[in-house]
Amino acid sequence: MSDNSTIRDVAKAARVAIGTVSRVLNGHKSVSEDVRQRVLKAVEKLKYQPDRVAQSMRLGVTRTIACATRDISIPGYGSIVNAAEDVLRSAGYTLLLAITDERKEREIDLLRILTQRRVDAIIMTTSDEEDKELCQHIRQLNIPVVLLDREMPKEIDAVMIDHRRGTRAATEYLLGLGHSEIALLTGRPSMRPARERIAGFNEAYADAGVQARQGFVRTGAFSAEFGFRETSALLASATRPTAIIAGGMGMLAGVLQAVRAHNLSIPGDISVIAGADTDLAALATPPITAVRWSVTDEGRMAVQLLLNRLGGNRNAPAQRIMLSTELITRASCAPPKMP
Repeated sequence: MSDNSTIRDVAKAARVAIGTVSRVLNGHKSVSEDVRQRVLKAVEKLKYQPDRVAQSMRLGVTRTIACATRDISIPGYGSIVNAAEDVLRSAGYTLLLAITDERKEREIDLLRILTQRRVDAIIMTTSDEEDKELCQHIRQLNIPVVLLDREMPKEIDAVMIDHRRGTRAATEYLLGLGHSEIALLTGRPSMRPARERIAGFNEAYADAGVQARQGFVRTGAFSAEFGFRETSALLASATRPTAIIAGGMGMLAGVLQAVRAHNLSIPGDISVIAGADTDLAALATPPITAVRWSVTDEGRMAVQLLLNRLGGNRNAPAQRIMLSTELITRASCAPPKMP
């Protein structure tokens, strides 16, 4: 069959009106399943390709969803994006990926560009939940937005991770092994994942009736570079920790590099827990105990929230989904080395 088939040809083959073909292709629910299947079979047989540009102009939609994230190379982020793309493609949308490098100026500029390109919705992380200008730009968007692991602005849908529970479980596990000198490395407290990890860490110490050492909570970034720098500083100090929790998805590589640079063994000299389970955590020598959650569920749930908004009431209250965490114990933790 010719690639130049028209919507009129599809309508004739399916024995329906042209308007019915249009409703099927645009996902309208006012079509019976029998008619829908006849139209779809005719589309497949004739190899009909709808004019997406014309559809976009007519319907005011582009069938494009943007995902703006800080760095796709970070372990775990790729799985989130892949899961989101799978669901979007099945729903007839295309995913547009943008990298923000965790810079406010780039985030604001991207929001402007994506709006100009008329994307239908945006999935994103933000660099600073306390930045009023950035939050205001997000609020002013006239399209649905879903935040990944952020809680501000409160009016926006979000998929969040229970980092508090995960970090508390990690800290309790180390305390139970006899560690009291535990360090937590994580991002800036202006971002929810860092705030929640710090809260879980402090709760575990408080419940154990043990005093956390001053200066053993280091905040600044979730990166491997930050992990390497702060771990090196801690291991070079007069009083070094006996255990480290790497509270960031991309931080573990830097922590392991610093431990190796100081000629220390895991867990003989120091115990290590990753704040996010990745291939590196599972394949390191020894394998690293880690906090795990479903990154695929994170991507899928974010898309589902967007699709709900696109197909329903955009003025409904913000929806928040919390994904649970669990501690996966491996060989990187042991009782502290006796002096």
